[in-house]
Amino acid sequence: MHKIFVLDDEPDVTELLKYSLELKGYNVHAFNNSLEFISKARDVVPDLMILDVMMPDLDGIQLCKLIRIDHKINSKPIIF
Repeated sequence: MHKIFVLDDEPDVTELLKYSLELKGYNVHAFNNSLEFISKARDVVPDLMILDVMMPDLDGIQLCKLIRIDHKINSKPIIF
């Protein structure tokens, strides 16, 4: 089962995406905090990451840059 990580600072958005993707058979982890997201992504290594561009602490673009320099997860696809 493919693992998808979803990040958005709005809990309603992450829960809706999580629900919709789980109905399609994906294993989805939803996050509302960028730092928690990157920490878990390094541990679990998702198959796909869906990021929000506008986040309060670490925005999606900055997070993408961190992901692209991390050898464990840098090859995984990202959707904004």
